[in-house]
Amino acid sequence: MLRNSPPPAAASSAPYAAWAATPAEIPVRACDPAFPPDVHDKAGPAKQTAASELADAAVFERPGENVRRNPVHAAIKRAVDVAVAGAALWWGAPVLAAITVAVKLDSSGPALYRQTRVGKNGKLFSCLKFRSMSTDAEKDGPQWARSFDSRVTRVGGVLRRTSLDELPQLFNILAGDMSLVGPRPERPVFVARFRKQYPDYDLRHTVRPGLSGWAQVNGLRGNVSIADRTMYDVWYVRNFSVWLDGQILVRTLSAVIAGE
Repeated sequence: MLRNSPPPAAASSAPYAAWAATPAEIPVRACDPAFPPDVHDKAGPAKQTAASELADAAVFERPGENVRRNPVHAAIKRAVDVAVAGAALWWGAPVLAAITVAVKLDSSGPALYRQTRVGKNGKLFSCLKFRSMSTDAEKDGPQWARSFDSRVTRVGGVLRRTSLDELPQLFNILAGDMSLVGPRPERPVFVARFRKQYPDYDLRHTVRPGLSGWAQVNGLRGNVSIADRTMYDVWYVRNFSVWLDGQILVRTLSAVIAGE
C-alpha cells in the first residue's frame, strides 16, 4: 500500500462512514460499473440512452478544493493513454472482430451498445461496451445485475468473466473521454444522487474517468459500499502521479490474467 493511502476497503472512515451504503441499501435500482468485471450494468441496448435517463442529470459543481496537478505528469498520462489504447486496438483488432461475430451469432441485437456516462467536468459522453445481456434486459429500467442472472447470454457470461466486454472503451480513451486509469464513470441519474450523499464526490469529475482505478484494484467492485469506493477515488485524485498510474495498470493486468 502506498504512503498516505486510505485504510482497507472493509473499514469505512470518517467522514464517509456516516454515508456508507451498499447498492442494496440505496433506494433506487442503480448501475455502478467497475473493472475488472463488475456485477453491475452489463446490459442495455443503445436505446437505453433515452431522454428519461437524463431527466435527473447531474449538474457538475467545481469543488471548492483546488487539487494541484503536475502538467508534465498530465501530459505523460495522456500520451500513455493514446499509445496504449491505439496499440491495443491495432493488435487486438482480430479479437474485437471475433467477439463482435460471437455476440451477433449468440443472440439478436447489436454487438455494441452505448450508455450515457458523466465524464471530466461533468461532460456527458457515450460509454461503449460489448453487449453481454439480452436486448430487453432493462425493459423495466436500469437495475442491478444479479448472480447467475438469467439475462446474461452465453457469450456475455464469458465476456463478463474475462473483462472483454470493456474493450470498446479503448475508443473512448482515444477520443479523450476516458483514461486508462481513473474513477469509473457513472450514469447521470446516479451521479445526481451520489453527489448529494457523499462528501467530495464531485472531485471524481475533475479528472477523466478510467478503464480501471485505485478503488477497483483494492477490491472495491461489485456489491460494495459506495462511500468506500468514493473515498478511494477521491484519494486517487488528490495523489495522482505517473508512478501511481503505473502501479494500478500492473495490478489491473495481473488481476485480468488471474481471472479475478
